[in-house]
Amino acid sequence: MGRKEFKKIVNDCLLANGFSKKGKYYYKESPEVICCLGLQKSNYSNCYYVNVGIVIKEINKGLELPRDVDGDIRCRFYFKVEGKEVDCLDLDRINESSVIVSSLEANISEIINPSLELEGLKELLKKKPVLLYQTTINAKQYLGIDE
Repeated sequence: MGRKEFKKIVNDCLLANGFSKKGKYYYKESPEVICCLGLQKSNYSNCYYVNVGIVIKEINKGLELPRDVDGDIRCRFYFKVEGKEVDCLDLDRINESSVIVSSLEANISEIINPSLELEGLKELLKKKPVLLYQTTINAKQYLGIDE
């Protein structure tokens, strides 16, 4: 699959799922949280990551257009390819847009949508404690999470 085709599939899927695009980032937000997605190409292969930054507005007053690296909680989307979960989508091995779209939508419902409310964010961190390694100390304190 070509880079342009891949980016169009991602763009169309994210916009259809309530994201807006500003610059090279995608945003979905609530009164409490901004979720930012960014695409990152691997330096070593024709592979792309979807990086996620979850920004708690109360902690980051004045940060209106954060990048994924500005997230209080950071992670990557995972894709199901040939029965395996991978975080880097190799465009040389993907032929069907349905693989990309179904994985994007699964990640949106599992990670992004619950994160738009602080209670959902706390539940997500309980359900996926590995995310605590990519959560800032300020966010843990704000959410009342003890490690």
